[in-house]
Amino acid sequence: MAYYWYQSDPQLYQLEVTAMRKYFPSFSINQLQDGSGRLYWRGKVQPAGKGGMVWDIMLIYKNTHPHAEEGEYGGSVQILPLSPRLKDIAQKTMPLMEKAYGSYENAAAHGFGLGLPHIYRSNFGRDEEYFICTADPKYFKAGQNRSTTAASALSWACKWILLCEMWLNGEIGDDVALEGNY
Repeated sequence: MAYYWYQSDPQLYQLEVTAMRKYFPSFSINQLQDGSGRLYWRGKVQPAGKGGMVWDIMLIYKNTHPHAEEGEYGGSVQILPLSPRLKDIAQKTMPLMEKAYGSYENAAAHGFGLGLPHIYRSNFGRDEEYFICTADPKYFKAGQNRSTTAASALSWACKWILLCEMWLNGEIGDDVALEGNY
């Protein structure tokens, strides 16, 4: 019996590759060199168009793919922006959120606990990184009647990036930027 999801379910692997190559052809698939056997896609997106930032993104499959544990953010594919780094953006925005809401606790109560809406922290290698929380794990099911997880996750991430840039530029308010309000 194969240990990795892509070995035990080659049909799912092929569906993932087909969807990514169709919708995000500039992304390439690789394997992490950390001994985990985890696969990842890497490429660049610019959801806001010519005036927006270019984001270098990694989509990292968890070894449990396509399944996510109960309450796990983002499903079985983690979205890690390498450039710009969310941690850097969050460190710049958190003091603004604290000032706007009077304290860290008030900012966190309004969804800005890390300085940006809809992100989470997790260890990646030796570092703590900030990941885009794309949506509830129930949206990331694979199969012939549903979109595959990497392409779905990246689509949600592009929506998040677009809204994040608009929020950072002051084009939309906090209420729109927060989870569930877009």
